[in-house]
Amino acid sequence: MKARTVLIIGFLALLAASCIPSLFPLYTEKDLVTDDRLTGTWDAGDDGIWIIERLDFKPNTNPLNPDWTSPAEQKSYRLKVMEQHEGDTLSAEFVMHMLVLGGRYYLNYFPSEYTLDHEFLSWFMIEANNFSRVTVSQDSLVLNFFNPSYLRTLIDQNRIRIAHIRHDNGILITAPTRDLQKFMVKYGNEKDFLLSPDILKRI
Repeated sequence: MKARTVLIIGFLALLAASCIPSLFPLYTEKDLVTDDRLTGTWDAGDDGIWIIERLDFKPNTNPLNPDWTSPAEQKSYRLKVMEQHEGDTLSAEFVMHMLVLGGRYYLNYFPSEYTLDHEFLSWFMIEANNFSRVTVSQDSLVLNFFNPSYLRTLIDQNRIRIAHIRHDNGILITAPTRDLQKFMVKYGNEKDFLLSPDILKRI
């Protein structure tokens, strides 16, 4: 298995365990915005180095082999995550979009490089969106991912009805974007729903 495969699977597993993956993105095209302060190289501590590049392009219809040269109306960023693992530098790329929803800023992440050497195993891998709240300044990014335990509590107490599937690593949201947005507008600012912030510093 290639090094980047190990990284991307590990990253997705981490998101599935500690955040809330979704089959559909949090954004529609009308929600998208850009912020020049996002671009650059960021120190993510134990999560390595993040390199963010602004692109007014979107991948082609195959998210596992994106064509970054095909122009589109969507405002897109390319996120490259680099980590050190046993002396090797591992990297993976994600399509990232910034959006405004209910007056708050979010980032939506989707893997764009995802290669599995094991063909049969690849049949079972499902790509998913993930998202975080974001606060941007010139020298830092403050990211708040969301607490899957709180989501489970809301569902178990019948406080919300949102289409989802339970699995061994948590919950996969299957609701369409419009329902996902309604949920985030209502609950996205609740203290118990926000995990401790990750603070990335500009390099």
